[in-house]
Amino acid sequence: MCFSATASFIAGASLTVAGIASISQVRKPSHLVFACIPLFFGIQQLCEGVLWLALSGSDYSGWYTPAKYTFLIFAQVIWPFWIPLAFMLIEPLPKRRKIIRSFFFGGIGVSLLLTYRLLFYTTVAHIDGCHIEYNIASPEMIQILTGVLYIGAIVVAPFFSSWNRSRILASVNLVSLIITEVFFDVWFVSVWCFFAAVQSVLIFLIMREIRVSRVDSGR
Repeated sequence: MCFSATASFIAGASLTVAGIASISQVRKPSHLVFACIPLFFGIQQLCEGVLWLALSGSDYSGWYTPAKYTFLIFAQVIWPFWIPLAFMLIEPLPKRRKIIRSFFFGGIGVSLLLTYRLLFYTTVAHIDGCHIEYNIASPEMIQILTGVLYIGAIVVAPFFSSWNRSRILASVNLVSLIITEVFFDVWFVSVWCFFAAVQSVLIFLIMREIRVSRVDSGR
């Protein structure tokens, strides 16, 4: 995240609370994957807070590697398949669920490619002004392919959800992607993850929408 370690810790703590609140709305086990999103974002932001401290030359320097890779595992390995999986599991309409499933398989593909990149290419994180910049060396073809699949899984898939607030979340996510690409391209990984994390608070509202719908339908 941009700004500072303090901002990352505040965001992480707030998202953890939002995640617990979202989980409290779960009435169907398969919906737990979706409800956990804010909690996982909270953990991710807390890790970046630790990374801020490690990069600041403090006594936390020994946490540099675990904090860096934990943040990137969430950003590049977990989210590409978790997001479409979560929307697929809460989708009540078979046709829409089938479409989202195709993005889920694409997300698995990009997760595997990005895992390969993290394992076999040099990864460096450093503070650049008010942001953390992540540099991951890899061939341009891998970057292009994973970029397209990643956007499909994270940004496009939620638009096919039949839940009203899911489409609102998808729209906000798309706007944040454009803003990050235009104004924060160098720090894209960190800044867009922050925007996505903040947006994940909407997960609680979506879970409430699902819960109310189930109550009204008697399910």
